[in-house]
Order: sequence, then structure tokens, then C-alpha cells
Amino acid sequence: MAEEYRIAWTIYAAGTVVLLLSGWWFMRNWSWNWLRRALLVTFAAALLVPARSGVPEAPSMPVLPLFVYQTLFEEEGARPEVTANLVFATGGALGLLALIGLVGLYLRHRREKRREFEENPYLNEQ
Repeated sequence: MAEEYRIAWTIYAAGTVVLLLSGWWFMRNWSWNWLRRALLVTFAAALLVPARSGVPEAPSMPVLPLFVYQTLFEEEGARPEVTANLVFATGGALGLLALIGLVGLYLRHRREKRREFEENPYLNEQ
């Protein structure tokens, strides 16, 4: 990758991290933490996953801006590879967060049951 693309990727990644941190800062008082995390990770995946533009030897670009650019400015619309990258990046992020959320719910349920067992004097006497 050429030096100017490396610099551009660094600036883009830093800007995306700042955008996500500011989103976290403004949404930190939400009572639905899982929804906040899901939104931020999905946006991060859509903004940071690289995709090839279809041009030979072209550097990889972030998938969401490439998708928007191709949709708006190219006659045939977005290329199927770019659309698939966008769908799989955001779907994978949501799937991962759903799995983490289910594991968290299961662990919280076990913790509550253990606390309930320890606090109940009738169950402790047996």
C-alpha cells in the first residue's frame, strides 16, 4: 500500500474511533446497555472493514463509504462484492454481539440463582 493511502487509512481510523467514542459518551446514560453496544459495534464494523473497489491493484477502502459512493455516483450502483462485504460485516458484528448478550444473560441468571440459594435459610439447612 502506498504511503499516502496508509496515512489516509490512519486518519480515517482515528476519526472513526473518535466518532465511536463520542457516540459512547453521549449514549452512556442509556438504560439499555446492550443496544448501545450493538449500535456502536455495528457502526464500527461498517465503517472500518476494508473492501476492494473492483479496480485491479487499487488499495482497499472502507466498505460503507465505498458502498455509498458507488450507490450515488456510479451508473450501475454498488458492486455486489461491496454490498456483500457490508452485509457480512454488519451481520457478523450483530451476530457476535447477540452471542455475547446471550452468554451474559445466562451468566447473570446463574449468579441470581446462586445468590437466591445462599440467601434462603431453608435451602441452606438441608
